[in-house]
Amino acid sequence: MNNSSFSYIANQIENDIDSLLKSIGIHYRLHSRVKENDSLAKKIASKGKGYYSPSGKKVQDIIGLRITTYFYDDVQILWDIFSKLFVVDQVYDQEEATIFKPLRKNMVCKIPIRYLKVFQEASSIDPTFQLLDSTFELQFRTTLSEGWHEIDHELRYKCHDDWKSYNEEERLFNGIFATLESNDRMLKTLFDELAYNHYKKKNWEALFRTKFRLHFHTTPLAPQIKDFLDSNNDFAKIILRFNRRSLLKMIAINELSIPLKYDNLFWLIVFLEAAPNAKIRKSIPQIFLEEWNKKLTQE
Repeated sequence: MNNSSFSYIANQIENDIDSLLKSIGIHYRLHSRVKENDSLAKKIASKGKGYYSPSGKKVQDIIGLRITTYFYDDVQILWDIFSKLFVVDQVYDQEEATIFKPLRKNMVCKIPIRYLKVFQEASSIDPTFQLLDSTFELQFRTTLSEGWHEIDHELRYKCHDDWKSYNEEERLFNGIFATLESNDRMLKTLFDELAYNHYKKKNWEALFRTKFRLHFHTTPLAPQIKDFLDSNNDFAKIILRFNRRSLLKMIAINELSIPLKYDNLFWLIVFLEAAPNAKIRKSIPQIFLEEWNKKLTQE
């Protein structure tokens, strides 16, 4: 069996997603893979004869992609964004107060139409490929939990019998994940506190970095903006309290072409907040003003 066509599709989808993630500016790692032939055969066999069929249920993860974010709250942001793009099915486990277990955050997505012809031609090569759905799986992880998930998949999920009757060891293994999940939350809290301290000390560039946690360009904040924030504490407080999740979703969904510089994010917040200071609002660069007036609906 030759799956080079599936590798081509995987690479193209990875490039598409990579471009979107870069436009949002979050810190991330992105990986793709095509299921190996022996792994595909094993999955089909494990479900029993007739479970997968050309006219019924099909394998949905011949192509898999994983987005690993630095911060746990970015997982929900990306989930919301990708849900609007090409989702078919999704598994986003909700937390339970009295039960701890690793939570799945997996999405099954339609292969974009522009790659369907390649997929259909590849699927016709071998009878096994006719059991493949025209979908790919998208997983979301955090940097802190990634290593644990890799170990879990290779040495527990694939070797389930190794853990039978070893409840204490399995509980301890899950406990390691619980510690990592707690650290994920502590990491975000740490940056929120750091952002507040920079706000109090009028360290404006540091405020932008720690509040929004984006991959900013290194261009310094313009002197006029620093002066404005130095003398307008109320607007600086707006930046501190701005809803990061809503902002990043808005940038992605509206496809805003905004280079991620401190100045540009400041101007976008000025635009969205309808700042009462008319002078600073008139200073929004015209190129942004035209795009934002066209793409963003103001209430």
